[in-house]
Amino acid sequence: MELGQYCEIGRVREENQDTIATRALPDGLLAVVCDGMGGMQGGKEASVIAAAAFTKRMTQDYREDMNDDALSELMYAAAGDANQAVYTAAVAADLRMRMGTTLVAAVLRGHQCRVINIGDSRAYVICGEGETTQITVDHTAAQYLYERGDIEAEERATHPRRNELTRAVGVMPHVLADCFACTLEEGHRLLLCSDGLYGMLEDALMGRLAMAAPPADAAKHLLDAANEQGGRDNISVILIAP
Repeated sequence: MELGQYCEIGRVREENQDTIATRALPDGLLAVVCDGMGGMQGGKEASVIAAAAFTKRMTQDYREDMNDDALSELMYAAAGDANQAVYTAAVAADLRMRMGTTLVAAVLRGHQCRVINIGDSRAYVICGEGETTQITVDHTAAQYLYERGDIEAEERATHPRRNELTRAVGVMPHVLADCFACTLEEGHRLLLCSDGLYGMLEDALMGRLAMAAPPADAAKHLLDAANEQGGRDNISVILIAP
């Protein structure tokens, strides 16, 4: 596998509240992106704690002989660990309801991939000349309004409630996660990112940049492009070619 990864502050924020992690598995790769909830106390701590707890459970309990269902169950359990770890830290620091983070993570084994998410950090599959397919579904108020039929699909990106999370790691004692399966064909790439990337770049440009160079270089091009567009948030990107 080829890998490119960056996590930087951007051009506006005073603190980087994003955290990323990648770990080699016996037969694959684990990748995690967490985006601490901006404007809340403890956002940075929440992302660090969540990424560490998720990664710890996955690396401790992962086995090569796991089937897809067992892998999904482990990812759900790891997400639960992340949520409990952040919530416990928030209670201890008297920051309950004011400490949270998103989480998106993927396990890639050959061309088979499992993705889990809570919040609005995303996973994409990119192919061809840069065609992007979003694998995850955002847990935001704007997405909820779209699913309810109150707004059109194209309104989600600009809706006033697009950054209002309906699910986040660590805000409540328990949280639901969504898990997805996908197959990366030859030449496809997997992109995990925070909203500091996709919020700055249109899908078409993001896709073209992701495919235009080897993953290590392409990830840097994505980071630079987001900064050139204003870099209004912290920027996390993990780009993987199986």
